[in-house]
Order: sequence, then C-alpha cells, then structure tokens
Amino acid sequence: MLHTEISSLMNEKGKIAEWASKVEYKKVLDAEEKEMSSVIDAWAKNIGEKGHDPNLELSSYIVKVVTPEIYDAPDELLDSMFDRGNIGEFDDSQVTETPKNTLIAYESAKGGNVDKSYVDITVTKPRFKHRQVETAVSYADLRRNGYKTIANLTVFSEEALKNKMFFDVFNDVDVAAAGGEQLIVAGGTNPTQVAMDALALYLIDRGENPFSVSLSKYAQAIMNMSGRTSFMNDEMKGKYNRYGLADFYNGVRIGHISGAKRTGDNQQLLPDKRIFGIAGKIGTLDMRGQIRVYQTFDNNREKVDLKITGFEYGVAITKLDKIAKIVMS
Repeated sequence: MLHTEISSLMNEKGKIAEWASKVEYKKVLDAEEKEMSSVIDAWAKNIGEKGHDPNLELSSYIVKVVTPEIYDAPDELLDSMFDRGNIGEFDDSQVTETPKNTLIAYESAKGGNVDKSYVDITVTKPRFKHRQVETAVSYADLRRNGYKTIANLTVFSEEALKNKMFFDVFNDVDVAAAGGEQLIVAGGTNPTQVAMDALALYLIDRGENPFSVSLSKYAQAIMNMSGRTSFMNDEMKGKYNRYGLADFYNGVRIGHISGAKRTGDNQQLLPDKRIFGIAGKIGTLDMRGQIRVYQTFDNNREKVDLKITGFEYGVAITKLDKIAKIVMS
C-alpha cells in the first residue's frame, strides 16, 4: 500500500515539489499536505530502518519530482531572454542567427556595375555544460527526520542544479557585453542616473519590453533614484525566492535577484557590480538529455549514496546587440 501511495503522489505533476517547498520553508500545510507528510514520513523511515530500496523508489522519486521542476516549469526571466528547447542526450545543435542586412546601395551610372555585397548569415554552436550533484543520506537521518529529509533533498537538489545554470548563463551574458555602446561605466559603487538613462535609451532603441537584471541592492538603488520604493510581493517571495520583476525606469522593467541567494559553493547568482540590460530574446537555451539518478546503499556506513547526473544545457547568444551592462567600481 505504501509503495502504491508514493507512486501515485509522484505521478501528480508539481504536487510533491510544492509540498516539499512548503515543508522546507516552514509554511502552513493544508489537510491534504499533512496526509502527504505522513505517507512520505513512513516511506522514508522504512528505507532508513531496512537499509535497502529494492524498487529504487528513492532515485525514481528524485527523477519524477525534480526533473519537471527543472525542465518544464516556466521561468519568467530565462524564458524572456531565450528561445528554450530540449534535444536528445547524444544530439548536437547549431543556431542560424537572424540575417543582418549588409547589402550596400552604391551610387552608379545607369547600366553600370558596383561592388557586390552580401547578406551576413552566421551559424553559432551552443556552448554546453554538464552539471551533476553527488550526496549521501544517512539511515539515521531518514529514521529521525523522515519526510523532512525527503523535502530537504527535493528542494536542495533542484536549487543546486538550477542555480548553477543561472550562474553560468549570466556569466556568458557578462562576457558577451564586452565594449562599445554595450558597456556603460557608472564609476561609483552605485548606479547613476546618467548611466541608467544611457542603458534605458540603448535598450528601448533595440527591442520591445526591455528589462534590467541586477542584485537586489542595485535594483533598490535604481528605484529609490527614480522616486519610487521597491516591492516584492508574496508570490515573488515564494517559489524558492528565485527571481522577480518589479517596477520600471524610463520604460525599462527592473529585475532583481536576491543577494542572499547563492550556489552551493557560496557564489552569488549574478556577478557583482553589474546591471545587465536585455532588449528581448538574445539567443537559445537548450536542455540536452534528461536527469538520471543512481543510488547505492552502503550498509557498512549506514548511508545511501546518490548521484544526480545528466543535467546538461547549451547557451548560444546570437543577438549581441540586444545586451548591455552598467559596470560599477
């Protein structure tokens, strides 16, 4: 009966992920979620007591619960920056950039000839990265904390993988905005009105619905600069305090990432002293393959080893002119 109940819960898309988030962040559970806690608690403690899982339910749990949250759940910020896609584990991909009109109209005599010019069509290959997580859960922890251990494993596995992808994406964006009009130097430790005006003008000239992204401290400085107070509603604070978009500056939406949000190796999700500006879709972000989870029971050390692998993504920035950044000292 217990195995059937767990399997049924795993097949309800998003249900356990939402429950795990509420448990991890100590939110009030409704009656159904409390019942879920009881079922998952009994399941976890059973694994901890017996020291085996012949049906590989623990690894199946991570695959079925965490994978949809990473591959299928909408992400307002990344979805607004990239065309998203999925390809097979052993597939490769390339992106044909939007052709640039580089044809030149020369002055000539009637019936004469001029130099040929050509349309610039560039093909870009995404840069793929593969990330994996390896961890261990002790039998004692499963017996002691039961469903709380499972909730913790669920939330932290998802966050570890997604946070690293986010970190990698914005490092690529940082490198792409290397100079020229795209690079706006503010000088001090906070953004200036002159720098923000230059960023807003650059973005509005190059796309509809432009937005900026920075650490929260810079977003707050921008909004205070324009005479407004920053806000983050409850919905934005939820879903793991990921990302939110709030308020405008001269037609540019202001996005902010919590400075307290960090990767497992204590790196902030965005480079410091930067405000990034995005003027629409800048390229592609493809997921390759699917997450795989391997579990190995070590009865001598009374723990179960978990290897979460197969998380691979490729970024291709094909519209460099739609990126700009403010750099502070």
